[in-house]
Amino acid sequence: MDKKRFVRGKRGVYGPKPKEERRTERTGWDEMAPWYSGWAGGGSNFHKQFAIPEVMKALELRRGMRVVDLGCGLGALREAVEKAGGDYVGVDKSPAMIRKAKDQAARTSRGGHAQFFVSDVARAGGVALPVKDTFDRAVFMFSIQDIDNLGNAIKNAAQLLGKGGELVIFMIHPAFRIPRQSGWGKDEGRKLTYRRMDRYKSEVTIPLPQRTGDHQVTSFFYHRPLQSYADALKNAGFVIDELKEIYSGSKGAETEFPHFLLLRANLLS
Repeated sequence: MDKKRFVRGKRGVYGPKPKEERRTERTGWDEMAPWYSGWAGGGSNFHKQFAIPEVMKALELRRGMRVVDLGCGLGALREAVEKAGGDYVGVDKSPAMIRKAKDQAARTSRGGHAQFFVSDVARAGGVALPVKDTFDRAVFMFSIQDIDNLGNAIKNAAQLLGKGGELVIFMIHPAFRIPRQSGWGKDEGRKLTYRRMDRYKSEVTIPLPQRTGDHQVTSFFYHRPLQSYADALKNAGFVIDELKEIYSGSKGAETEFPHFLLLRANLLS
């Protein structure tokens, strides 16, 4: 029996392994859009229970503030921003994701004027947007660990913000939750549950396969230690003014190890 038949990743359990005749494609979010829409069309439970409430508290929006959601996917943050009186712009490099985000906004928007654009948020030289004005707030919500070039992404966020603007990052906690590199273990002798970490310091790209229709498609999770995020923010002119660890468990060892991490940084230059 193959002990690696099932693999737990960022978005759930991936398995069983595909049969040999199943076609595998090394691809990204355009092909993942149908599956992702089914999983998080209106925001997954993690979005609704943890990410969106925590991000909105950190944003401290006032009416009329402009928010750019980088790697927006289906625009799960849009409704909360509009409800708070903010102007929402979503950016994602996947045309399929943006099409679905626009369709969803057209069905559910309550007088908001959300805009969505296709652009790579880690593009060298800046994000290509037709919008010329700067933003008050920028957000990476569950997207920063899907982006290969962290330095470019953070610098591009800085270029989109006006001086004094704020960047909020919400992500899987890089110190305790690494797909395929972490998990729960039990010490029967001591009668305790512990968190197992196989690596932390090394930056690593982790493939996350998922079935969509009769295809096997793959997205990639980019693990980095906290130092990499601190360095990228500093190099782009940000200073971190809030670090918050969020716990999703309600009992036992799950209450001791955070599931998510929120960083808020202020642009000084």
